[in-house]
Amino acid sequence: MKTMIIVNDGLEECEALVTYDLLFRAGIDVQLVGFTKEIVSSHKVTFRSDKLIDEIDPDEYECLILPGGMPGTLNLENDERVQKLIDLFVKEDKYICAICAAPSILIHKGLLNNRKFICFPGFENGLVPENEKAVQDQKFITGKGLGAAFEFSYLIIKNLVSEEKAREVLAKIQY
Repeated sequence: MKTMIIVNDGLEECEALVTYDLLFRAGIDVQLVGFTKEIVSSHKVTFRSDKLIDEIDPDEYECLILPGGMPGTLNLENDERVQKLIDLFVKEDKYICAICAAPSILIHKGLLNNRKFICFPGFENGLVPENEKAVQDQKFITGKGLGAAFEFSYLIIKNLVSEEKAREVLAKIQY
């Protein structure tokens, strides 16, 4: 399954790159899809995207991942292309995964109403999150923050490949 992680300036780089690394180890075709070729994280780490958001064909992807961080989450939420991708993935019943502050984007769209979810404390916008590191409700997978990147990635791998592969990947990295 082809998966995209949307990367943009101001993101929390480890939420994106740890998730990328673990999915890659699971054999998932994962790409960093950026607003620009060069990305500067909230901690001033610079890295490159694999593709630009304007170059992709969304029909090729089965999973959309939104990392958190500030102001990265606001940059994601304020981008019309990201909003259209979320709408398309909902319509086509594809996986949408968000970690840290990024679940707030889904909350503001009303997509997590009456669903189990988790986010970084303070971004729940009046909803009551679960008390776990990562949560799945149907095709929505959410994570609490950087400290939950392994559990978050585990759920993604479990759904896109298998639970056996997810366990294998975590065992190989000594988690």
